[in-house]
Amino acid sequence: MISEAKHTTLAAVQAKLPAEWDNSGLRQEIKRLNDSRNRKIIVLDDDPTGVQTVHDIDVLTEWDKELLSEAFDAPESLFYILTNTRGLDAETAERINREIARNVQAVASEKGKSFTFVSRSDSMLRGYYPLETDVLSEEVSRLSGQSYDGQLIIPAFFEAGRVTYDNTHYMLEGEKLIPVQETEFAKDKVFGYENGNLTAWVEEKTEGRIKSEQCLVISLDQLRKGPEAVKEVLLGAVGNVPVIVNALTYADMDVLSLALLQAEEEGKSFIFRTAASFVKSYAGISDQEYLPKEKLIASGQESHGGIVVVGSYVQKTTRQLGHLLTFPGIVALEIDVEQVLDPAAYKLEIGRVIAQANRHIAEGSNVVVFSSRKLIAVDNVADNFKISQTVSGALVEIVQSLKVVPKFIIAKGGITSSDVATKGLAIRKARVLGQVAAGIPVWQTGDEAKFSGIPYIVFPGNVGGERTLLETVEKIENK
Repeated sequence: MISEAKHTTLAAVQAKLPAEWDNSGLRQEIKRLNDSRNRKIIVLDDDPTGVQTVHDIDVLTEWDKELLSEAFDAPESLFYILTNTRGLDAETAERINREIARNVQAVASEKGKSFTFVSRSDSMLRGYYPLETDVLSEEVSRLSGQSYDGQLIIPAFFEAGRVTYDNTHYMLEGEKLIPVQETEFAKDKVFGYENGNLTAWVEEKTEGRIKSEQCLVISLDQLRKGPEAVKEVLLGAVGNVPVIVNALTYADMDVLSLALLQAEEEGKSFIFRTAASFVKSYAGISDQEYLPKEKLIASGQESHGGIVVVGSYVQKTTRQLGHLLTFPGIVALEIDVEQVLDPAAYKLEIGRVIAQANRHIAEGSNVVVFSSRKLIAVDNVADNFKISQTVSGALVEIVQSLKVVPKFIIAKGGITSSDVATKGLAIRKARVLGQVAAGIPVWQTGDEAKFSGIPYIVFPGNVGGERTLLETVEKIENK
């Protein structure tokens, strides 16, 4: 572990580097190039928080050919598919990725369009890498004969203070840059890791199949020389080599994106393992102000209370929950996880919470439903998944059992928000309206949903300050 005294700051790092390349006009040029192509950028999102940097695009929660055909016909060059694989076992994650690749290839061939896969995952390096990029690469090669020259690894997520410098990924806490291997996220029971240096992380995650020295690197010095310098690195990629991308700002990312489009024009083909910021840049999505209160409340439901569903167990979420519970008049409905895990006690515990939630929401009170904060975990990965899925299933059942349309719905945590969306609200396709705060997206539910046409706030477990969850409710209530 690196001692706190040795932690550098973002300002100190920036001071050592050349100035950013002037990116004025780059985003517009990126969008123009994308619009001129007969291609779709398809983001496979392993939990529903990945749309946290984009707006005015669709997210699909299913991937049948009919729905994919609609997405290919839509005017936007970008759409998302929510796979939720981070909340599933490896075998299921592999099956889902293969199925999507096959369906996408079939629809793309029918439409006469090309596509690019972006495998979007956690900015703290949790998820099924290299499994997902391996599977997508295999299926694309088998079905189309196309092989990738490189797999770009880009975990930077600026809105939440995740940056990559000197090949090491960092979390910004205040002014300090904390190497990600020192954070609680690196100790994840399922997706933990030892290395924050991404070349070493690739070697660790591929179990030595790819050595750290085999990785290509795009440095900040190269990015700040402009697109030509970066394109030169990309043109040297062969054999689906991992390409580690360093980035501190959107100016850095826009240089990368333009260089990528230029390298693709010269015949290069890439697949991506990234966090959320890259997608905004690569697709040429413009900046947008945070959504106003009016976009966060279900029309006609103003007299009802709202509901916040909290499943995430990370320490940041627990601290955010503590602040939320200070909101005047909010009703705390705690689910006893030990009771939920006891088949004999499950129905009684869930029934108690359902009854109270329906009553308070109908009376106009905001409620927060949360799992008890004591983390129940075992050493066996499969059993940990079962525990997680049982708790998430309980939260879903509560949402399914709502009799009154809440004036707002917030789901906290990746697995929780995915299950609430797909199972609790039965969303098949939603529109991403934008964000309520940095990294916190808002969907509008489709006609098929349990509650149609209402805003659904997807609040990641690892995003925001300690008061951000409270401030979101305060914004809705104008407090």
